[in-house]
Amino acid sequence: MSLTVTDIDSDYQSLIDNKDFTAVNFPIKEAVKIYGKSYDRLRDKNKLKLEIENIIGFKDDHLNSCSAIENFLVFTYYLLKTNNKLVVFTAGLSYTSIDYYIKIMEIILSKLDNRTLCVVKNFSDINESTLTDLYIHINKIEKEIISDFMKNWLMGFKPKDEFFTYPQYFGKIEFETDDYLEMLSFILSEPNRNYKFDFINKNNLQYPKGMIIINDNSLYLGIGANSMYEKNLIDKLSESYVQTPIICNGTLPY
Repeated sequence: MSLTVTDIDSDYQSLIDNKDFTAVNFPIKEAVKIYGKSYDRLRDKNKLKLEIENIIGFKDDHLNSCSAIENFLVFTYYLLKTNNKLVVFTAGLSYTSIDYYIKIMEIILSKLDNRTLCVVKNFSDINESTLTDLYIHINKIEKEIISDFMKNWLMGFKPKDEFFTYPQYFGKIEFETDDYLEMLSFILSEPNRNYKFDFINKNNLQYPKGMIIINDNSLYLGIGANSMYEKNLIDKLSESYVQTPIICNGTLPY
């Protein structure tokens, strides 16, 4: 068995192009999709979950969590039963879930012969645990407000994700795209569509992370501030939006 882990800044395209590998969860037509209808239509999921628990040796609540980690664990195991080589993109998993996924797959692979799994981590090298998230709450949704925030605060930032689905991460897919602006337009076209967009800029020393959250028909516009610039950024946000930012440490602002 073989398990390798790489990141989104590395050269993994050769694996996707290699016909010996089955690409999973990548935003390309040929890739097997983990979310939405693909997982919903997967037969004998309960049997697959029991097989996984027998392999790892303990009952795993993640397998019945109705969240992204369940899809990844069960679907990857299912594919490994019939495919010798997989390359899996972890878009949709949190940092904690990615680490857990790798841990469980290491155990599973140790019990399977002649299997290769390459995990492409959807993460940046920004240590988000050291950042303080500052959010401005806007009690309405307007495209102009979002555009101004992106122009004034997120210039030079890029989306953290490379593929976007609605609903986000799990549930029956209504819309999917590899263009975050297209997803943003979709979200804004109807009320009651919640979504979280994350942005990164490793070269921005003051705040390398940006967030736009649409929740409960209101906006949360955020940045992830380095501690030495936190007070200054709070002052600047307060001046720009005439309100004190919501301060969060690893939590959502609502």
